[in-house]
Amino acid sequence: MHRFLRSVGYSSIEYQDQVEELLRQIVHDTNDRQFIRNENGTFIAEYRGMISESAGICVCGEEDKNGKFHVMYYFPFCKNELGRDEEFVAFDRKVSGDGFTGMCDDDSIGATIIFFVSNVIDYLFKHKGENGVDDVQVAFSALSTKANIILPTMVREETQKSIRKNKKNEKLLEQAKNGDEKALVSLSMEDIDKYAIINERVKKEDILSIVETSLVPLGSESDLYIMVGGIRDVRLEKNKYTGEEIYILLIDMNTIFVNVAINKKDLYGEPEVGRRFRGNVWLQGKVTDPKPYI
Repeated sequence: MHRFLRSVGYSSIEYQDQVEELLRQIVHDTNDRQFIRNENGTFIAEYRGMISESAGICVCGEEDKNGKFHVMYYFPFCKNELGRDEEFVAFDRKVSGDGFTGMCDDDSIGATIIFFVSNVIDYLFKHKGENGVDDVQVAFSALSTKANIILPTMVREETQKSIRKNKKNEKLLEQAKNGDEKALVSLSMEDIDKYAIINERVKKEDILSIVETSLVPLGSESDLYIMVGGIRDVRLEKNKYTGEEIYILLIDMNTIFVNVAINKKDLYGEPEVGRRFRGNVWLQGKVTDPKPYI
């Protein structure tokens, strides 16, 4: 049973037969279906059923030569159309066989982001299962089962300076990745200075009053994180089958915009634009690029 089903309003599902009935309903009712022919002549298929305006469930499987559909895996998802340009995304099939993960180095946070690919058929059709693709867009979304709302940090003078330096740092990161030693030294010295400043401030302040946004790996699964970011939009939607209410929050994580779905009962605090979100999330990414389909 998928643990993030409750994020999209299925908190009462407890047994496997309930899951199977839900998947049958999605496959039967949806008109959003995609297929791609496999090497052995069968078809890989995706069935997407929306359960609210922004959230849904995707059922993935294989259709055999007799037209019978066999479920391989399924996952809940949250839509996001705010694509972000990434120079390179590496792809890898999950060890369990349940889909693919994508990995990209994002200069805005200076770290590698690993996410679950939410549009596998598009990726397989467009890029033929390539291990890496240049110049693509990734629209990030996430599901959460535990989160709370925290107040924004004070906008200090050094914070404003840091915002102005952000683009300069992105350029330095680009130069460092291309082998520029001066850029590498400059970034290293800046990290040392930041560490010294933070080390002094944490003696008198809580870490969340210093760190505006963050994305920290959670546990052993590569696409799970603890996310902190500013709330830029709040919508309350309802699962049309269960009636459970779902918050859809647009989170600004240092210029990376992530649409997060969370069950209202799992969010502690009142979400408002300007406040911050802190929660455990499963990060997903919809991968697209400007090249035409052939």
